[in-house]
Amino acid sequence: MKISIIKTFLAAIFITIIATSCKSSALPKVKNATYSSYSNADQKGYWVEFELSHDSIAPKSVVLNNILQEITPENKTNKKFKVNVIAQSTAIFGFKPKLVEKENGIYFVTDTADVFKPVNFKLK
Repeated sequence: MKISIIKTFLAAIFITIIATSCKSSALPKVKNATYSSYSNADQKGYWVEFELSHDSIAPKSVVLNNILQEITPENKTNKKFKVNVIAQSTAIFGFKPKLVEKENGIYFVTDTADVFKPVNFKLK
């Protein structure tokens, strides 16, 4: 009898710890996710803009139309991001975009791995 009560108590503590740790590492909500295309004489691409609900988990890169673009500190203003996703460029010698087989979204860096969150970017 005492052993079953102790097992139940320990299981409850274990579940509480797991639930608490999952909440603290939740990915931020992505707000106002938009993109617009541009084309000039030597470059074509997209301007991707979005806002995060919190910045405790940093975004690493953006995927738009199967093109992966890293996010740099210069892309961040508070919790808002504006990323230049370059599709073609003659200004950058030998430029090739990083192509991936992923839907549109954002990669986040967590303690254990990079986590992909699908995002429905709206055309401006």
